[in-house]
Amino acid sequence: AAANAVEQAAKSLRDLRIAEVVKLDMQLDDKGKVEAYRTKLNVSFKFEGT
Repeated sequence: AAANAVEQAAKSLRDLRIAEVVKLDMQLDDKGKVEAYRTKLNVSFKFEGT
């Protein structure tokens, strides 16, 4: 889940430096089966602004 989140961030941000996992959780269905893994990240990247 964390690697997927970084891949998504890399589509709109350049020069990613560090990704810190802040929270991991799982989405469950009505029977308690895992439907999805979720990750919250803090992402560090190089800023090129004026």
